[in-house]
Amino acid sequence: MKRVVVASCQQNLLSNLDLILKHWGYRFLGTPHHDDVCGLLEATEPDLVIFDAPWLRDNFGHLAHLVPRLEKNPAIRIAVMDDGKDSLPILSRTVPYRKIPTNIFSLYGLTQTILQNHPRQRLRTGVHLPGMFRRDGRQWDVTQIMTLGTGGMFIRSGYRLSNTEPLRLCVPLFGMKEELEVLGKVVYEVHPSPENNYLQGYGIEFTGLEAESRLALNQFVAGCFMRELEAPHPHRETSTAGVFNSMQEEYSLASIAI
Repeated sequence: MKRVVVASCQQNLLSNLDLILKHWGYRFLGTPHHDDVCGLLEATEPDLVIFDAPWLRDNFGHLAHLVPRLEKNPAIRIAVMDDGKDSLPILSRTVPYRKIPTNIFSLYGLTQTILQNHPRQRLRTGVHLPGMFRRDGRQWDVTQIMTLGTGGMFIRSGYRLSNTEPLRLCVPLFGMKEELEVLGKVVYEVHPSPENNYLQGYGIEFTGLEAESRLALNQFVAGCFMRELEAPHPHRETSTAGVFNSMQEEYSLASIAI
């Protein structure tokens, strides 16, 4: 299991990263205390280290003695979560860090790029939504959307669609009182077999998302993902409704309450 060390004084951010990273199959090692961070970096060989920018600015001096150790480990990857434009202290010229915004999509891209051999480009989640698609010159056909992401979706369908076939798609964004109508194309087909419980369907890539539609889609996918995280914890008090109601584009990991 790949290990991720996280240093932050924001308890809500630590709690959210703990839940999210474990959900993605990583071992989370997070703490607000610089002594614990130094101990983790000395005792383990993490695959990824994430510093919260305010924490790094406040505790930069406590990390200085670790720089030679970090420089000897070319495999280590360091990221800093920062939503501001102020400069950050540099640990070492030979140990660069990657600066990312504190949001769910940036975190997903970071972990996919660094920790996965075959990284995905966009966040997706299981939804099981009713939907519709329309082929050129034909009427709308009803389908079931099995997974939905910021760049496309997978539909269950027995219709015969050809590879790269263009489609017009209608996706209901439940909870937002919106329907997303977008262009897409077929990028792969899944044939039914005993191994996949005889699932038949198609992977669709979105090809024409306007800015407003992309914002609504990102908002919806983030909300569905948070609800997916809540599923194993039905009695936890949550507030992910805010993900649907807020039109902010950040989806901040520090402000979302999981």
